[in-house]
Amino acid sequence: MHVLSYGAGVNTTALAILLVRRKMPLDVAVFADTGAELPETYDYVDVAREYLDRHGVELKIVRSKSGSLYETCKRRKVIPSKIWRWSTRDYKITPIHAYYRSLGTHIYEYLGIAYDEVERMKVSKEEYITSLFPLIDRKMTRNDCVKMIRSARLSIPVKSGCFMCPFMDIPRWKSIYTNHPDLYKKAMKLEETSKHFPTQRLNVHTLRGLIERGFDQSQDKHTMSDKPCGAFCMT
Repeated sequence: MHVLSYGAGVNTTALAILLVRRKMPLDVAVFADTGAELPETYDYVDVAREYLDRHGVELKIVRSKSGSLYETCKRRKVIPSKIWRWSTRDYKITPIHAYYRSLGTHIYEYLGIAYDEVERMKVSKEEYITSLFPLIDRKMTRNDCVKMIRSARLSIPVKSGCFMCPFMDIPRWKSIYTNHPDLYKKAMKLEETSKHFPTQRLNVHTLRGLIERGFDQSQDKHTMSDKPCGAFCMT
C-alpha cells in the first residue's frame, strides 16, 4: 500500500496535492493526533480531508493508546524532551507504525520533506516500510510547496506542532499567548509543575519569564527552522 504520512503543515499538504495531480499511487493518508495540536491544525485537517475525499483518498486519524500528550505530561509531571524526543516517538511514530502493521502488507510511505531541508531525510529502519520523498525527487522547496497549495486554491496551513513543543521560538510562543491564551496557560502550568523545573524549560526562558520580558527575542536560541522532529512533526 502507498500511504501519505500527513502532518497538516505546508510540506505534506503540498505533497498530497502533488500525489493527486500526478496520479501517483495513494491508498490512504494518515495523521497522528497527539491530542495537543493547535486549533488551527485541527481545522486544517478537515480541509485536507475534504480535498482528499474529493479525490477518493481516505484520511485516517490515529492516536496513542495512552491518551493525549498533554494529559500524559500532566500525569507524569514532565514536559516534552528536546533530547529524548519521547513525545514524537510515542505520539507520532508509534501510532502510525501500529496502523501500518494492522494493514498486513508492505508500506510505501510518502514523507513530506522539502528539497531545502534534505538533512531531515531519514529512511525507515522498519523492514515493512519503504520511505519515499517525492518533494526531494522533484527538487521542490518549501516556497514551491506554498505555490502548489495556492494553485489548488487552498489556504496555507500554519506550522503544525503541539502547543507545548520545546522547539518553538519566541514569535511562536507569542502567537499562542495572543491567540490561544488558555493553551499558553496550560503549557506554562505544565512547565512549572514539572518535576524537572526549572532545570528543564520549554524555552531558553520560562514561559512566565517570556511574558515578563514582553517576548523579547534578543536571547532566543530556539528557531522553528531547526526542523527538529524528523519526518513526523511540523511538516
